[in-house]
Amino acid sequence: MPSISGSDLIIRKAVFTDLETVKRIADAHRHELGFVVLSALRERIERNEMLVAVRDNELIGFVDYHKRRDGQLTLYRIAVDEEDKGQRVGQALIDNLVAIARAQGCSQIILKCPVDLRANQFYEQHGFTPAGTVEGRRRSLNVWAMSLDHTTQSTQE
Repeated sequence: MPSISGSDLIIRKAVFTDLETVKRIADAHRHELGFVVLSALRERIERNEMLVAVRDNELIGFVDYHKRRDGQLTLYRIAVDEEDKGQRVGQALIDNLVAIARAQGCSQIILKCPVDLRANQFYEQHGFTPAGTVEGRRRSLNVWAMSLDHTTQSTQE
């Protein structure tokens, strides 16, 4: 996978040696992601459905997802180390996810985000549009969608 121009950031598929660090990042974002079980992360890696962001040989973020048979790609979780936020790591993960979704013939990317999180602004700024609100187990969730049929490469940064 390509690195960001002018940066040492690399986005690549996750491997099993990434699991411990991905779990640490997920645990640091428990408020946003909830409790993420290790087996769920392991399964995403086994299925080749996780990307990681690496800078200076250090894993600093991840996104995991699943492609459904109906052509929808569901983004489950995205998280970046706190000290690396604001450095376009999340954008790079989303851009690479969009490229994968397009290459696999997906029609859209869908995700759910608790209504009270600032992450909703991130999704809106990066090409997702509101698709409704649903009741989650503990709180209401915004549903976000990105159509891949007519979407340009990425939003302006």
